[in-house]
Amino acid sequence: MRWWRDTAVKQGLIVFVALRLFLTVWAVIVLLVQPLPAEADEVLRPYQGQPILNSGAAGWLLGPWQRFDALHYTAIAANSYQNEADSVFPPLYPWIIRALAFPLGSSHTAHMAAAILVANLACLGLFILLHKVAAAEIGPEHATRAVIYLALFPTAFFLFAPYTESLFLLLALGSLWSARRGNFWQAGLLGLLASLTRLTGWVLVVPLAYEFWRQRGQLDVMKDMRKVGEGTAVLLPGIGTFLFLVYRWTIGLPALSDIYRAYWYQQTGLPGYDLLRALQTMFLGAPARTGELTLWFDFFCALLLLATTILAFRRLGITWGLYALLLLFFMLLPTSELKPLYSFSRYTLAFFPTFLLLAGWGQNPWVNRLILYPSLILYLYFSGQFFIWGWVA
Repeated sequence: MRWWRDTAVKQGLIVFVALRLFLTVWAVIVLLVQPLPAEADEVLRPYQGQPILNSGAAGWLLGPWQRFDALHYTAIAANSYQNEADSVFPPLYPWIIRALAFPLGSSHTAHMAAAILVANLACLGLFILLHKVAAAEIGPEHATRAVIYLALFPTAFFLFAPYTESLFLLLALGSLWSARRGNFWQAGLLGLLASLTRLTGWVLVVPLAYEFWRQRGQLDVMKDMRKVGEGTAVLLPGIGTFLFLVYRWTIGLPALSDIYRAYWYQQTGLPGYDLLRALQTMFLGAPARTGELTLWFDFFCALLLLATTILAFRRLGITWGLYALLLLFFMLLPTSELKPLYSFSRYTLAFFPTFLLLAGWGQNPWVNRLILYPSLILYLYFSGQFFIWGWVA
Protein backbone atom coordinates (compact mmCIF):
# COMPACT_ATOMS: atom_id res chain seq x y z
CA MET A 1 0.00 0.00 0.00
CA ARG A 2 1.92 3.00 -1.28
CA TRP A 3 -0.37 5.51 0.41
CA TRP A 4 0.39 3.95 3.81
CA ARG A 5 4.07 4.67 3.30
CA ASP A 6 3.22 8.38 3.15
CA THR A 7 3.90 9.57 6.69
CA ALA A 8 1.34 12.36 6.47
CA VAL A 9 -1.42 9.96 5.38
CA LYS A 10 -0.51 7.37 8.00
CA GLN A 11 -0.25 9.81 10.91
CA GLY A 12 -3.32 11.77 9.87
CA LEU A 13 -5.41 8.62 9.50
CA ILE A 14 -4.30 7.21 12.87
CA VAL A 15 -5.19 10.42 14.70
CA PHE A 16 -8.52 10.68 12.86
CA VAL A 17 -9.65 7.09 13.48
CA ALA A 18 -8.60 7.15 17.14
CA LEU A 19 -10.53 10.33 17.87
CA ARG A 20 -13.52 9.37 15.74
CA LEU A 21 -13.93 6.12 17.68
CA PHE A 22 -13.30 7.82 21.01
CA LEU A 23 -15.91 10.54 20.44
CA THR A 24 -18.51 7.98 19.39
CA VAL A 25 -18.01 6.00 22.61
CA TRP A 26 -17.65 9.14 24.76
CA ALA A 27 -20.95 10.54 23.48
CA VAL A 28 -22.75 7.30 24.39
CA ILE A 29 -21.24 7.30 27.89
CA VAL A 30 -22.08 10.95 28.53
CA LEU A 31 -25.70 10.56 27.43
CA LEU A 32 -26.13 7.38 29.44
CA VAL A 33 -24.88 9.13 32.56
CA GLN A 34 -26.95 12.26 31.89
CA PRO A 35 -29.81 11.45 29.52
CA LEU A 36 -31.65 14.30 27.84
CA PRO A 37 -35.39 14.96 28.03
CA ALA A 38 -37.31 13.48 25.12
CA GLU A 39 -38.77 16.82 24.02
CA ALA A 40 -37.22 19.99 22.63
CA ASP A 41 -36.91 23.25 24.53
CA GLU A 42 -36.95 26.52 22.58
CA VAL A 43 -34.30 28.05 24.85
CA LEU A 44 -32.20 25.16 26.18
CA ARG A 45 -32.51 22.60 23.37
CA PRO A 46 -33.73 24.37 20.21
CA TYR A 47 -34.00 21.74 17.48
CA GLN A 48 -35.20 24.41 15.01
CA GLY A 49 -38.43 22.49 14.36
CA GLN A 50 -36.53 19.41 13.17
CA PRO A 51 -37.15 15.87 14.48
CA ILE A 52 -35.08 14.68 17.43
CA LEU A 53 -32.92 11.67 16.63
CA ASN A 54 -32.96 9.76 19.91
CA SER A 55 -33.61 6.14 19.05
CA GLY A 56 -31.93 3.33 17.15
CA ALA A 57 -28.63 3.66 15.32
CA ALA A 58 -29.44 7.24 14.29
CA GLY A 59 -29.98 8.14 17.92
CA TRP A 60 -26.56 6.84 18.99
CA LEU A 61 -24.51 7.90 15.96
CA LEU A 62 -26.21 11.11 14.80
CA GLY A 63 -28.27 12.30 17.77
CA PRO A 64 -25.34 13.51 19.95
CA TRP A 65 -24.30 15.86 17.13
CA GLN A 66 -27.76 17.48 16.72
CA ARG A 67 -26.61 20.61 18.47
CA PHE A 68 -26.67 24.38 17.90
CA ASP A 69 -25.25 25.44 14.49
CA ALA A 70 -25.55 21.91 13.09
CA LEU A 71 -29.31 22.37 13.07
CA HIS A 72 -29.00 25.68 11.22
CA TYR A 73 -27.01 23.96 8.47
CA THR A 74 -29.49 21.10 8.09
CA ALA A 75 -32.36 23.63 8.09
CA ILE A 76 -30.69 25.55 5.25
CA ALA A 77 -30.11 22.29 3.39
CA ALA A 78 -33.80 21.44 3.71
CA ASN A 79 -35.43 24.84 3.30
CA SER A 80 -32.78 27.28 2.09
CA TYR A 81 -32.88 30.65 3.92
CA GLN A 82 -36.53 30.61 5.01
CA ASN A 83 -35.38 31.57 8.50
CA GLU A 84 -33.66 34.98 8.44
CA ALA A 85 -31.37 34.03 11.34
CA ASP A 86 -29.79 31.32 9.17
CA SER A 87 -28.73 33.82 6.52
CA VAL A 88 -25.41 34.62 8.21
CA PHE A 89 -24.19 31.17 7.11
CA PRO A 90 -22.75 30.99 3.57
CA PRO A 91 -24.28 28.25 1.41
CA LEU A 92 -21.54 25.85 0.31
CA TYR A 93 -21.73 23.41 3.23
CA PRO A 94 -25.56 23.22 3.22
CA TRP A 95 -25.53 22.82 -0.58
CA ILE A 96 -23.19 19.81 -0.28
CA ILE A 97 -25.39 18.36 2.48
CA ARG A 98 -28.48 18.74 0.29
CA ALA A 99 -26.79 17.12 -2.71
CA LEU A 100 -25.60 14.09 -0.73
CA ALA A 101 -28.89 13.66 1.14
CA PHE A 102 -31.06 13.85 -1.99
CA PRO A 103 -30.52 10.20 -3.11
CA LEU A 104 -31.42 9.11 0.45
CA GLY A 105 -34.76 10.89 0.43
CA SER A 106 -33.74 14.27 1.89
CA SER A 107 -35.00 13.39 5.36
CA HIS A 108 -33.53 15.04 8.43
CA THR A 109 -31.68 11.81 9.19
CA ALA A 110 -30.18 11.89 5.70
CA HIS A 111 -29.19 15.54 6.11
CA MET A 112 -27.49 14.82 9.45
CA ALA A 113 -25.66 11.80 8.07
CA ALA A 114 -24.48 13.80 5.05
CA ALA A 115 -23.38 16.72 7.24
CA ILE A 116 -21.31 14.44 9.49
CA LEU A 117 -19.84 12.58 6.52
CA VAL A 118 -18.66 15.79 4.86
CA ALA A 119 -17.23 17.19 8.08
CA ASN A 120 -15.37 13.97 8.88
CA LEU A 121 -13.90 13.52 5.41
CA ALA A 122 -12.75 17.14 5.52
CA CYS A 123 -11.28 16.53 8.99
CA LEU A 124 -9.24 13.59 7.72
CA GLY A 125 -8.03 15.64 4.77
CA LEU A 126 -7.13 18.49 7.10
CA PHE A 127 -4.98 16.29 9.35
CA ILE A 128 -3.10 14.90 6.33
CA LEU A 129 -2.59 18.32 4.74
CA LEU A 130 -1.52 19.96 8.00
CA HIS A 131 1.12 17.26 8.46
CA LYS A 132 2.51 17.99 4.98
CA VAL A 133 2.45 21.75 5.54
CA ALA A 134 4.09 21.49 8.95
CA ALA A 135 6.81 19.19 7.63
CA ALA A 136 7.67 21.75 4.95
CA GLU A 137 7.33 24.89 7.07
CA ILE A 138 8.81 23.89 10.44
CA GLY A 139 10.43 20.51 9.79
CA PRO A 140 9.22 16.90 9.57
CA GLU A 141 10.21 16.23 13.18
CA HIS A 142 7.45 18.62 14.32
CA ALA A 143 4.71 17.68 11.84
CA THR A 144 2.93 14.96 13.82
CA ARG A 145 2.98 17.15 16.91
CA ALA A 146 1.25 19.95 14.98
CA VAL A 147 -1.55 17.56 13.98
CA ILE A 148 -1.96 16.23 17.52
CA TYR A 149 -2.03 19.72 19.04
CA LEU A 150 -4.77 20.76 16.63
CA ALA A 151 -6.70 17.50 16.97
CA LEU A 152 -6.66 17.64 20.80
CA PHE A 153 -7.24 21.34 21.22
CA PRO A 154 -10.10 21.64 23.75
CA THR A 155 -12.67 22.62 21.10
CA ALA A 156 -11.30 20.42 18.31
CA PHE A 157 -14.20 17.95 18.63
CA PHE A 158 -16.00 20.52 16.44
CA LEU A 159 -13.85 19.20 13.57
CA PHE A 160 -15.94 16.00 13.73
CA ALA A 161 -19.24 17.79 14.28
CA PRO A 162 -21.63 18.81 11.46
CA TYR A 163 -20.20 22.33 11.51
CA THR A 164 -18.18 24.17 8.87
CA GLU A 165 -14.98 23.96 10.94
CA SER A 166 -13.19 21.12 9.19
CA LEU A 167 -14.35 22.04 5.67
CA PHE A 168 -13.32 25.68 6.08
CA LEU A 169 -9.97 24.78 7.63
CA LEU A 170 -9.19 22.30 4.85
CA LEU A 171 -10.04 24.82 2.12
CA ALA A 172 -8.23 27.72 3.80
CA LEU A 173 -5.08 25.72 4.51
CA GLY A 174 -5.18 24.28 0.99
CA SER A 175 -5.46 27.79 -0.43
CA LEU A 176 -2.49 29.12 1.55
CA TRP A 177 -0.38 26.06 0.81
CA SER A 178 -1.15 26.20 -2.91
CA ALA A 179 -0.02 29.84 -2.96
CA ARG A 180 3.17 28.95 -1.10
CA ARG A 181 3.91 26.43 -3.84
CA GLY A 182 3.19 28.94 -6.60
CA ASN A 183 -0.13 27.48 -7.80
CA PHE A 184 -2.21 30.65 -7.63
CA TRP A 185 -5.21 29.49 -9.64
CA GLN A 186 -5.65 26.55 -7.30
CA ALA A 187 -5.09 28.85 -4.32
CA GLY A 188 -7.73 31.27 -5.59
CA LEU A 189 -10.31 28.58 -6.31
CA LEU A 190 -9.86 26.97 -2.90
CA GLY A 191 -10.09 30.43 -1.34
CA LEU A 192 -13.31 31.05 -3.25
CA LEU A 193 -14.79 27.86 -1.80
CA ALA A 194 -13.55 28.83 1.67
CA SER A 195 -15.33 32.19 1.42
CA LEU A 196 -18.52 30.39 0.41
CA THR A 197 -18.13 28.24 3.53
CA ARG A 198 -17.49 30.94 6.13
CA LEU A 199 -17.77 34.74 5.99
CA THR A 200 -14.18 35.32 7.12
CA GLY A 201 -12.85 33.36 4.14
CA TRP A 202 -12.36 36.57 2.17
CA VAL A 203 -9.35 37.51 4.34
CA LEU A 204 -7.36 34.98 2.29
CA VAL A 205 -7.11 37.64 -0.43
CA VAL A 206 -4.38 39.52 1.43
CA PRO A 207 -1.93 36.67 2.19
CA LEU A 208 -2.50 35.25 -1.31
CA ALA A 209 -1.81 38.66 -2.87
CA TYR A 210 1.35 39.07 -0.80
CA GLU A 211 2.55 35.58 -1.75
CA PHE A 212 1.88 36.37 -5.42
CA TRP A 213 3.88 39.62 -5.17
CA ARG A 214 6.72 37.82 -3.35
CA GLN A 215 7.01 35.13 -6.00
CA ARG A 216 6.02 36.91 -9.21
CA GLY A 217 6.98 40.52 -8.56
CA GLN A 218 5.25 43.44 -10.25
CA LEU A 219 2.77 42.92 -13.05
CA ASP A 220 3.34 44.12 -16.59
CA VAL A 221 -0.05 43.76 -18.26
CA MET A 222 1.32 44.16 -21.77
CA LYS A 223 4.10 41.59 -21.41
CA ASP A 224 2.80 38.76 -19.26
CA MET A 225 -0.88 37.87 -19.46
CA ARG A 226 -0.26 34.64 -17.53
CA LYS A 227 0.82 36.62 -14.49
CA VAL A 228 -2.20 38.87 -14.93
CA GLY A 229 -4.46 35.83 -14.76
CA GLU A 230 -2.73 34.51 -11.67
CA GLY A 231 -2.94 37.94 -10.08
CA THR A 232 -6.67 37.98 -10.73
CA ALA A 233 -7.03 34.49 -9.24
CA VAL A 234 -5.86 35.64 -5.81
CA LEU A 235 -8.93 37.92 -5.66
CA LEU A 236 -11.35 34.99 -5.88
CA PRO A 237 -11.90 34.65 -2.09
CA GLY A 238 -13.19 38.21 -2.01
CA ILE A 239 -15.39 37.53 -5.02
CA GLY A 240 -16.93 34.56 -3.19
CA THR A 241 -17.99 36.74 -0.27
CA PHE A 242 -19.30 39.39 -2.67
CA LEU A 243 -21.40 36.81 -4.53
CA PHE A 244 -22.92 35.61 -1.26
CA LEU A 245 -23.84 39.17 -0.29
CA VAL A 246 -25.39 39.76 -3.73
CA TYR A 247 -27.35 36.52 -3.46
CA ARG A 248 -28.73 37.57 -0.07
CA TRP A 249 -29.76 40.92 -1.52
CA THR A 250 -31.49 39.36 -4.54
CA ILE A 251 -33.70 37.14 -2.35
CA GLY A 252 -34.65 40.07 -0.13
CA LEU A 253 -32.77 39.28 3.06
CA PRO A 254 -31.86 42.12 5.48
CA ALA A 255 -28.28 43.32 5.81
CA LEU A 256 -25.93 41.04 7.74
CA SER A 257 -25.45 43.72 10.40
CA ASP A 258 -29.21 43.74 11.05
CA ILE A 259 -29.36 39.96 11.30
CA TYR A 260 -26.44 39.80 13.72
CA ARG A 261 -27.98 42.50 15.89
CA ALA A 262 -31.49 41.01 15.91
CA TYR A 263 -30.75 37.30 16.23
CA TRP A 264 -27.14 36.86 17.36
CA TYR A 265 -26.86 39.77 19.83
CA GLN A 266 -23.75 41.16 18.14
CA GLN A 267 -22.81 44.41 16.46
CA THR A 268 -19.64 45.85 15.02
CA GLY A 269 -17.54 47.85 17.45
CA LEU A 270 -13.95 48.89 18.05
CA PRO A 271 -11.52 45.98 17.55
CA GLY A 272 -10.81 44.41 20.92
CA TYR A 273 -13.64 46.10 22.80
CA ASP A 274 -15.07 42.67 23.58
CA LEU A 275 -11.87 41.92 25.51
CA LEU A 276 -12.81 44.73 27.88
CA ARG A 277 -16.37 43.41 28.14
CA ALA A 278 -14.99 39.98 28.95
CA LEU A 279 -12.72 41.37 31.66
CA GLN A 280 -15.66 43.29 33.10
CA THR A 281 -17.72 40.11 33.23
CA MET A 282 -14.91 37.96 34.62
CA PHE A 283 -13.82 40.27 37.42
CA LEU A 284 -16.73 42.63 38.09
CA GLY A 285 -19.63 40.28 37.56
CA ALA A 286 -21.22 42.25 34.72
CA PRO A 287 -24.29 40.52 33.25
CA ALA A 288 -23.40 38.35 30.28
CA ARG A 289 -23.64 34.80 29.01
CA THR A 290 -23.58 31.87 31.39
CA GLY A 291 -20.63 29.52 31.55
CA GLU A 292 -17.73 31.22 33.31
CA LEU A 293 -15.22 28.54 32.32
CA THR A 294 -15.94 29.00 28.63
CA LEU A 295 -15.50 32.78 28.93
CA TRP A 296 -12.19 32.40 30.76
CA PHE A 297 -11.01 29.95 28.11
CA ASP A 298 -12.16 32.25 25.30
CA PHE A 299 -10.17 35.06 26.91
CA PHE A 300 -7.11 32.82 27.18
CA CYS A 301 -7.49 31.94 23.48
CA ALA A 302 -7.65 35.63 22.58
CA LEU A 303 -4.38 36.28 24.40
CA LEU A 304 -2.78 33.20 22.84
CA LEU A 305 -3.78 34.36 19.36
CA LEU A 306 -2.52 37.89 19.96
CA ALA A 307 0.89 36.56 21.02
CA THR A 308 1.26 33.91 18.32
CA THR A 309 0.08 36.23 15.57
CA ILE A 310 2.89 38.65 16.40
CA LEU A 311 5.40 35.81 16.56
CA ALA A 312 4.14 34.31 13.29
CA PHE A 313 5.57 37.22 11.31
CA ARG A 314 9.05 36.55 12.72
CA ARG A 315 9.07 32.76 12.93
CA LEU A 316 6.90 31.64 9.99
CA GLY A 317 6.93 34.53 7.54
CA ILE A 318 4.72 37.36 6.38
CA THR A 319 2.18 35.18 4.55
CA TRP A 320 1.21 33.23 7.67
CA GLY A 321 1.37 36.38 9.78
CA LEU A 322 -0.98 38.28 7.47
CA TYR A 323 -3.49 35.44 7.48
CA ALA A 324 -3.51 35.30 11.29
CA LEU A 325 -3.56 39.08 11.70
CA LEU A 326 -6.54 39.69 9.42
CA LEU A 327 -8.49 36.74 10.80
CA LEU A 328 -7.88 37.97 14.34
CA PHE A 329 -8.78 41.57 13.46
CA PHE A 330 -12.20 40.58 12.11
CA MET A 331 -12.80 38.23 15.04
CA LEU A 332 -12.21 41.17 17.38
CA LEU A 333 -14.63 43.49 15.54
CA PRO A 334 -17.95 42.10 16.86
CA THR A 335 -19.03 43.22 20.29
CA SER A 336 -21.82 41.94 22.51
CA GLU A 337 -22.99 42.76 26.00
CA LEU A 338 -24.58 39.33 26.30
CA LYS A 339 -21.90 37.21 24.60
CA PRO A 340 -18.41 38.74 24.77
CA LEU A 341 -15.75 36.82 22.81
CA TYR A 342 -18.51 34.66 21.35
CA SER A 343 -17.13 31.28 20.10
CA PHE A 344 -13.53 32.54 20.23
CA SER A 345 -12.16 29.17 21.33
CA ARG A 346 -13.78 27.42 18.36
CA TYR A 347 -12.51 30.01 15.89
CA THR A 348 -9.00 29.48 17.28
CA LEU A 349 -8.88 26.22 15.33
CA ALA A 350 -8.44 28.23 12.10
CA PHE A 351 -5.14 29.74 13.28
CA PHE A 352 -2.67 27.35 11.67
CA PRO A 353 0.30 29.59 12.60
CA THR A 354 -0.54 29.13 16.27
CA PHE A 355 -0.40 25.34 16.02
CA LEU A 356 2.78 25.43 13.93
CA LEU A 357 4.48 27.54 16.57
CA LEU A 358 3.20 25.34 19.40
CA ALA A 359 4.51 22.26 17.58
CA GLY A 360 7.98 23.76 17.48
CA TRP A 361 7.93 24.70 21.15
CA GLY A 362 6.54 21.28 22.06
CA GLN A 363 9.88 19.70 21.25
CA ASN A 364 10.66 20.47 24.87
CA PRO A 365 9.07 17.63 26.91
CA TRP A 366 7.86 19.97 29.65
CA VAL A 367 6.23 22.31 27.17
CA ASN A 368 4.68 19.31 25.44
CA ARG A 369 3.11 18.18 28.72
CA LEU A 370 1.98 21.72 29.51
CA ILE A 371 0.13 21.83 26.20
CA LEU A 372 -1.28 18.30 26.09
CA TYR A 373 -2.46 17.60 29.64
CA PRO A 374 -4.75 20.64 30.06
CA SER A 375 -5.95 20.18 26.48
CA LEU A 376 -7.02 16.60 27.14
CA ILE A 377 -8.90 17.50 30.31
CA LEU A 378 -10.73 20.40 28.66
CA TYR A 379 -11.39 18.32 25.54
CA LEU A 380 -13.25 15.76 27.65
CA TYR A 381 -15.16 18.41 29.55
CA PHE A 382 -16.16 20.60 26.60
CA SER A 383 -17.15 17.70 24.34
CA GLY A 384 -19.23 16.22 27.17
CA GLN A 385 -20.93 19.57 27.69
CA PHE A 386 -21.67 19.80 23.98
CA PHE A 387 -23.35 16.38 23.92
CA ILE A 388 -25.74 17.39 26.74
CA TRP A 389 -26.60 20.72 25.08
CA GLY A 390 -24.19 22.74 27.20
CA TRP A 391 -22.86 25.86 25.47
CA VAL A 392 -19.18 25.58 24.64
CA ALA A 393 -18.34 27.75 21.63
